[in-house]
Amino acid sequence: MPEPTSPTPPERLSLRWALILLAAVVAGLMAGLLTFAQSRNWPAALLAALGASGATLVSLPLLL
Repeated sequence: MPEPTSPTPPERLSLRWALILLAAVVAGLMAGLLTFAQSRNWPAALLAALGASGATLVSLPLLL
């Protein structure tokens, strides 16, 4: 009878993707904070933050 194999641990997030996600968070925070500081309009700041994060997540994997 064959020995049962131990389950393989889940794959961790690679360093490349961790840096991409960190850059997206930083870009979103910076865009949101700067927009809020300029306009005092939190919906506009939220849209700017989401747009900057999305653009970073789309474009940065192509560059790295």
